[in-house]
Amino acid sequence: MTGHRDTILSSDIVGKADGRTAPVIDAPPPRDVRRAADLSRLLVSLAMLGLAVLVAVVTREFARRVQQGLLSAAAALPPGLRDGLVGTVQVVALAAPAAALVVLVVRRRSDAAFRVLPAAALGAATAWALTRLALARGRPELWPEVLLGRGGLVRAGWPSAVYLAACAAAVVAAGPWLARPWRRALWSLTAACVVVSAVAAALVPLEALAAPAAGGAAGAAVLLIAGGPPDRPPAQAVADALVACGIPLATLRELPTHEQLPGEGIRYSAETTADARLTVRVVAAEDQGRDLFHRLARRTLLRHPADPGAQTPLTAVEHELLMLVFAARTGAQVDEPVIAYPVDGEGALLVTVGQDARPLSALEAEELTDRLLGEVWQSVARLQEHRLAHRALRTEHVLVDPRGEPRLTAFARARLNAPPEVLGSDIAELLATTAVRVGPHRATACALTGLGPGLLASALPYLQPLALIGPARREVARFDQNRARAAGGDVRRRARRPGGRPNLMHDLAGEVRTACEAPSVPPARLARFTWKSVLGLLGAFLVLHLVLPQFANAPAALHALRDANWWWLLAVVPVTFVSQAFSTCLQLGTIPDRLPFWPTYQVQFASSFLNRITPNNVGGMALNLRYLQKTGIETGAATASVGLQSLAGAVSNALVAAVFLAWAGGHHAGVRLDVPVGRYVLPAVALTLAAGGLIGLTPPGRRFLHEKVWPFLSSAGSTVKGIATDPAKIAVGTVGALGLPLVQVVGLALSVHALGGDLPFVQVGAAYMAARLLANAAPVPGGLGALEAGLIAGLTALGVPAGPATSAVLVYRLLTFWLNVPLGALALGVVRRRGYV
Repeated sequence: MTGHRDTILSSDIVGKADGRTAPVIDAPPPRDVRRAADLSRLLVSLAMLGLAVLVAVVTREFARRVQQGLLSAAAALPPGLRDGLVGTVQVVALAAPAAALVVLVVRRRSDAAFRVLPAAALGAATAWALTRLALARGRPELWPEVLLGRGGLVRAGWPSAVYLAACAAAVVAAGPWLARPWRRALWSLTAACVVVSAVAAALVPLEALAAPAAGGAAGAAVLLIAGGPPDRPPAQAVADALVACGIPLATLRELPTHEQLPGEGIRYSAETTADARLTVRVVAAEDQGRDLFHRLARRTLLRHPADPGAQTPLTAVEHELLMLVFAARTGAQVDEPVIAYPVDGEGALLVTVGQDARPLSALEAEELTDRLLGEVWQSVARLQEHRLAHRALRTEHVLVDPRGEPRLTAFARARLNAPPEVLGSDIAELLATTAVRVGPHRATACALTGLGPGLLASALPYLQPLALIGPARREVARFDQNRARAAGGDVRRRARRPGGRPNLMHDLAGEVRTACEAPSVPPARLARFTWKSVLGLLGAFLVLHLVLPQFANAPAALHALRDANWWWLLAVVPVTFVSQAFSTCLQLGTIPDRLPFWPTYQVQFASSFLNRITPNNVGGMALNLRYLQKTGIETGAATASVGLQSLAGAVSNALVAAVFLAWAGGHHAGVRLDVPVGRYVLPAVALTLAAGGLIGLTPPGRRFLHEKVWPFLSSAGSTVKGIATDPAKIAVGTVGALGLPLVQVVGLALSVHALGGDLPFVQVGAAYMAARLLANAAPVPGGLGALEAGLIAGLTALGVPAGPATSAVLVYRLLTFWLNVPLGALALGVVRRRGYV
């Protein structure tokens, strides 16, 4: 249904507007917002930019040949035509920005200028850096000779990619203050300048692609940081639409911020001339943009998201009105719909009968009676019986009037003839959000009263986080975190149980099974991607690109084993198990809480497996973090512990390397490490300062610091303080940190001796630590390939013959690296089944 004539009316409210008195409008002045459209534009621009850089860097020769052909074809055009095209672009590139600047000055839009100028500067800086650092490598040989003798107003080659990127950034940043025809005109001019410049061979094709992408990313980033005017109809347009659809409007008041529901439009309260109260929800393109991200996230994470396709604001409110009508006919207590109607400015409104109702989430604890919750569940039962899924059924979408009567609202995502997983997710979501307020036992008892055992038990497979919509999932996570913090007590002396973190969904599943006398059922498979599928894809990639080439060394390793001393080789096998014991000690020594040794040992074996398939030990750190969180340790403290493990490992490696290299240096010199650290220091410092400036100088950044960073740092500081005041923890952690590299040196020394090599232990240690330091810089799991090459080079440099050195390294890696793969995979399965991670 589209157009003003396609409206849906209800009750006697509509049709009495006389237009003789103007309604009273109470709305705050418009405030800058961060729009979903800018985030979409930023993501698309970054994707285009990444594609251009990837093509220029990874396929350098191919990109060069292709651009060479394109430039050759463009250079074959008649010189007069090329000069005319270049001159036209230069005229537009000079006139359009000047005209836009004059318009901003005449209209006194200083707020737009404060976005446009920084965006243009950022776009130009980004394009300059990209063209100098990345895209310049893919330029063809014809560049810039193809520009000789060509020009328009000025020499050919202007406007450059840097200038066009600045123009694109300015257009994006000015967009919220421009009408749609002006936006389209400016974007068309910018795109035409880029295309014509590329056709006239005045711009390298890859740079022509990167220039608007860099500008779009810069402009969108500035708008996301500083904000822009909302893409919503003003309150006056809403009032005009209400009067136009026949409602005798007397007053219209925008609800305060704390009464708005994020992502669900702007809500108003209204009164008619007959003193009838109404609730008006206005939906605009901004809300559809936010809903797009919601749908994309669900389609990415869930196997069957059951989301509708893209909707216009008018079709969205019409859909919600129809769902309200159908829900009322099921016998459920829901909002009474009045009308759905379009609003000028690409918006639409939905009017429902309003009362002085409060959301269930805002009621005090003593107001949440069993009778009230039971009536809510009775309405849910009516929806379930008719297979009408709400799909956002949480406490803020349940309104309670002054008489204590509940009703359901917010049916924007509702669906008829819903499948069992969607209906079960509805029950799970409302059960979880009510349990946050009244506890699992009481929430389950009230749900049993309203639903009955059959319907309630049907939700058992869906009592899992993925069944919850984002706000409900975050609410449950905060509840579990608060329970874990409350149960923490004295963190220095508390013993933690693996998998013992408070888990509301697990508790609810137990309560439901008990109340309904239902058997245990496995969780429904809701996720599109599981850890098994991700690890499988990653493992397949590594097998193809890293592991298979290593099999070329297998015959040499097997041949070496024939002449090896098997007793010495058998002595290498325990190195794998001892190294995990030292890793466990490091884990136990970097957390103030007392963790059990054996479960932690199993988790370290599982982490070693993940470290074999992820670079720089990322997988192992993530698993250790998950393990600590599952024991009930706060995220800040768990992250601090994992960070301390990495820091302690780096310090111990540096210390052990310094000792071995200094000790062995008196006997063998001439090997020098040359790592170009200075090349990366300046960019890293610049990025750090830029990020710090954005966080510290902008209101969103300061809010992020206050709400996220400081609590995290406080928790991490408490962890460090708890460890620093406990000598036993320091001793255990030190033993683990120093033992890890030393036991690997012992394993390598045993392998060298088993294969006939004769090298002092100190020199073996120097060779291993030097190779380890170099391999740590390689972005491959476990330094695969890099460590082997470094060890072989180090051993041969110290006098071991090439044959025994190669064989010793291959056998050492077989027993200490590859043996961890099956053992770690087995351990990962065990710790998952036992709920440790």
